[in-house]
Amino acid sequence: MSLAIFIANRLSLRSPSGKMQSGIVIAVSGIALSVVVMLISIAVMMGFKEEIRQKIMGFDAQLSISVYSPDDSKVPLVDINDVRPVLEMLPEKATTVLAIRQPVILKTPADFTGAIVKGISRDYDWEFIRQNLIEGEIPDFKADSTLYHVIISRNLARDLSVGLGEKIDAFFLGGDSYRTRRLKVAAIYDTHFSEYDDNYIFSTLPMLSALAGVGENLGTQIEIYGLGSDKEIAECAEQLSAGLLEKLYTGRTPTFYTVTDVHTSAALYFNWLALLDTNVIVILTLMSLLTCLTLVSSLYILILRRVNMIGILKALGAPDSLIRRSFVYLTMRILVAGLVIGNLIGVCVILVQDATGVIPLNPEAYYLDHVPMLLSVPALIVLNLSVIVVAALVLILPSAIITTIPPSKVIKYD
Repeated sequence: MSLAIFIANRLSLRSPSGKMQSGIVIAVSGIALSVVVMLISIAVMMGFKEEIRQKIMGFDAQLSISVYSPDDSKVPLVDINDVRPVLEMLPEKATTVLAIRQPVILKTPADFTGAIVKGISRDYDWEFIRQNLIEGEIPDFKADSTLYHVIISRNLARDLSVGLGEKIDAFFLGGDSYRTRRLKVAAIYDTHFSEYDDNYIFSTLPMLSALAGVGENLGTQIEIYGLGSDKEIAECAEQLSAGLLEKLYTGRTPTFYTVTDVHTSAALYFNWLALLDTNVIVILTLMSLLTCLTLVSSLYILILRRVNMIGILKALGAPDSLIRRSFVYLTMRILVAGLVIGNLIGVCVILVQDATGVIPLNPEAYYLDHVPMLLSVPALIVLNLSVIVVAALVLILPSAIITTIPPSKVIKYD
């Protein structure tokens, strides 16, 4: 094994003039290009899925607990004090907030539109909305003076022709009647996620509790945030469901609670994101085939350029397996050179795009205003190792051409 590596290291990839052979330059460039495409494809897929995932979970909680009702026209309220003992089984990093979602008609002198007001308990972490603010600031919802302050999206502000600090007449629907309140636009956000931006405005829970005439311990659902992976979300959903069912069956509560995770409430978007995996697999397969074909072509070129040396080695008693390994190792040097160049270019492109967002996207079509790229070191390592292993296996069969070269005819081959 060491002798084959020694022979491969002694062989030069340069021409007698000292310049890199044109065929080798083309091979290295092709491999580097394939690696860049594969790296960027993986980075875009991971970045896109992470960005969209964060937006979805900013609107729809990772887990939500609500009261089951066979009548869709009525939304029963959940008592957080009744559920609190079961919530204690959640991880310490998990946060729970009580929320009310209330349909509303928003009206200005010029326009009107329908929306959903999401009133959230005072201890809610507004970081998601804060990151997407374009005007104004998050109000101090703990103060009574901000009871009727709301945060609306840029889409709704445009539809209603209102700006920061202006008032909106809100007609809250409930049963056969409605209640009217005048709301003040305290901030405007834009997540580029039109399906949500067109429908949601944010307020505080006490406002909607007062409208409904209920205590602040009641809401349409309990929302849970702060969980890690999708696996952890699924496990916590299963534990909460089991705990709530046990509470019902043992008679400690008369209420039938349901637990919904975000992959169910936003299944349409997660199924759409799953399609990205297929696209990336197709790209990786095509680029891998291109890399393998390039390496096989390079191997044949190297063999043809050194037919005399192969004949001499065979005449000296070198076994075919030793010569084959030597040329495989020599070809792998081309692969490594392409990997190094491709990784450097790919990582630089990913880091620059992640920092600047210089490559734009149409937010109406992709929900993002720039191409997201996420650099994952484990994915980078796995990709490079996979390319090396696949390339080494692919080169084994083509290198068998060496066994067909007769030393007596090729020692003087020119």
